[in-house]
Amino acid sequence: MTFLEAYALYGRDSWKIHKACGISEPEAYNLMAARADLDLGITPSSIQADRRRAYFREYRQRQKAQRAELRREARA
Repeated sequence: MTFLEAYALYGRDSWKIHKACGISEPEAYNLMAARADLDLGITPSSIQADRRRAYFREYRQRQKAQRAELRREARA
């Protein structure tokens, strides 16, 4: 049985889900928490981290371009 099937059948009962899916109870609890977050529209932290990394990557590229422009202006 998949987690989503067990979640639909048993609701937020981590013990029953862990038995039905054959996973550890902490893992079942973590999956339930992640599912509840998605139901509430909360962005998973891994997606937030990816967005943060992309922002800072672009920020570093902009800073590098600005520094290069300043060096070119200083030489001229």
